[in-house]
Amino acid sequence: MNLTKVIYKRQSIRKYNNKILSEESLHSIRNFIDNSKVLNNNIKWSYDIVDSSKIKTIMNWRAQYYIHIYSQKKENYNENIGFIFQQLDLYLQSNDIGSCWIGVAKPKNNSINHNDHEYVISLAFGYSDEDIHRDIDKINRKSLDEISDRTDDKLDVVRVAPSAMNSQPWYFTHEADDTYNIYRKKQNMIKRRLLDRLNQIDIGIALAHIYISNIDSFKFNKNEAHEEINGYYYEGSFKI
Repeated sequence: MNLTKVIYKRQSIRKYNNKILSEESLHSIRNFIDNSKVLNNNIKWSYDIVDSSKIKTIMNWRAQYYIHIYSQKKENYNENIGFIFQQLDLYLQSNDIGSCWIGVAKPKNNSINHNDHEYVISLAFGYSDEDIHRDIDKINRKSLDEISDRTDDKLDVVRVAPSAMNSQPWYFTHEADDTYNIYRKKQNMIKRRLLDRLNQIDIGIALAHIYISNIDSFKFNKNEAHEEINGYYYEGSFKI
């Protein structure tokens, strides 16, 4: 399954119909999640697939299904969740199932014990009567020069990635040994309360796009000797 092409076609869907997914489809979704690549093997996480009666959100639209996502609260746990479930986002849309990250929500009437895992975020999904694929020429995104210290076409898959409030918080630098460093923008005091946590998830989403387009070569690590950049947090390094 080549999900790279889906990166350029996917869009956040906010209009859903009442069509029910088959049990076979839901089983395939669970199987995909359970076998997705993780960013950090040391972080345990879990999820529930629920209907619209099991979510509290200020959004004025509803999907047929939601995935509530939980995780141990460890370093980079938000990035790890973004990385794992953006793979699912692409998988869903490759099967003509719409999806959308829900940053302002929480589980309703949750009775399932998730041990020491805390709620992180939800992902809406379901069928839509609208075209779930976008026209790439109509998206509002930064240029490659704005997200990197040099023009690099390999980063174009990140340029089109979704992010909270379209904040596009990522920035990349290059090392002489072909290593990439990824940084997250420090938001101002007003935006920080809402975007700080969500932008960490966005970094995971960006890295998922890098991984999907470089499955055989992607390797992520933390470099203690990384360069500090004013106005940005260091998030990690990778090779592709």
